This record gives sequence, structure tokens and C-alpha cells, in this order.
Amino acid sequence: MKPELRKRFVDSIEYLRKMDFFQDYSNISSEEILERIFNGEINYTFWWEELEEEPARRRGVVAKRSIEENECLWMKLNDTRIDYYMIPFDTKRVIKEDPETAMFTKEMGIILLNRLAKISRGIFQPTNVSSRWTTEPKYKWSVQEVSFDFKGKRYVIQIVLEHDYFMDLGLEELNGIIKDTGYQYYLLSDEMIIVVMLTREEAQKLKRERGWGFKYKVYSLGKSQSLGNAL
Repeated sequence: MKPELRKRFVDSIEYLRKMDFFQDYSNISSEEILERIFNGEINYTFWWEELEEEPARRRGVVAKRSIEENECLWMKLNDTRIDYYMIPFDTKRVIKEDPETAMFTKEMGIILLNRLAKISRGIFQPTNVSSRWTTEPKYKWSVQEVSFDFKGKRYVIQIVLEHDYFMDLGLEELNGIIKDTGYQYYLLSDEMIIVVMLTREEAQKLKRERGWGFKYKVYSLGKSQSLGNAL
């Protein structure tokens, strides 16, 4: 890989560390973090892989090969796109999902909510989580209700799919539940589903300095619902 391209990934990690990403690797350099990503030692999974017995695909290994084969294209990407690629490898701050789900199970909502809790920086810790289909996946639109206890109250959010595509993960409802904490879940403006918890000030800084964009729903009648004006 060309040194100037590798430096862009290292610089992205370096910036993200200043925003409290990759805290689990505070004892090593940003260069070493990148190397561990590219050799598969640092990895991330999609929700449905938690149900499988097979080891998750080592995404950094695959990506490194693609980057080396398409260096000119990767060099043209802006800082935003490089950041979006790097942050899912911090699995305590970010979840990444494919908008097209690989399976329909009752456990889907439970797993997704627990994954969101894991990246909440300790803010959102639901208990007694359960889920049920209110509209079965055999229809065009399917809805799964996810119920949970939080701070002495029972709440319900809905995960909505059109065919096998996620349309809504219930982030707007979750943000209403935790609005008094000063933190919110942010869905990045990307083709993939990438969610991170930030303060308003952090979101503004990332938008201003790195060009990050945010939305509430994966799709809204085919168009993303931007949060740009709300920041």
C-alpha cells in the first residue's frame, strides 16, 4: 500500500482517538491499531453473525486486499468516507449493519437492542428485553416490537422492515427515552447502517471538522431523513 494512502487511515484513527474512540487500545499506536485491523485481529460483526457458530469474516483482511487493488479510488475518498470505514472496528462505540438483513428471527430485536446498549457509553442499559413480531416477515411490511425495562419503566420500540430491508431501527424512540442524559444515538449518512452514541457537541464537531452527516431512519419513503438542521 502506498505510504500516503496508509497515512490517511492512520490519521483517521489518530483523530478518532481524540474523540474517545479505540480506548481499548490506548497502550498501542494508531499505526499498530491499523495493522491489527488489516490482519484481522481487530474485527466487527453484523447482528446475525452472533447466532452463527462459524467465526466472523475478517473484514479488515478483505478490505486491505481491496484497498491495495484500488489505491487510486481510495485516495479520492474524502476524510468522511475514511472515518466511516474505520469506526466500526471500535465495537464498543459503533455498530454496523447491512440494510438487507440475512435472516428473520424472534431474537433479532433482542440482539440489536443489546448491541445498541453495548455502544451507549454506559448510558443505556436495558433489562428484561423481549421481542415479538406484530406483523410477520411474510408480508411486504414487517414489524418487530422490542420491550425492555429502563430506570423503573417498561418501554417498547419498533423495528420496521420492508421485505428484507431495515427501514427503521427505533432510534428516534430510544433517543426520546434517553434525552435527559445529554447523549443520543446518531445514524450516519451512509449506505450501510452505522450507529454511534454522541453528545450534541461531539456531533457538531465531527460534522464541522470531518464532514459527518446524520439521519434518523435508514430510509424514509426511499429518502434518508437528515438531521443536519437539528445539529
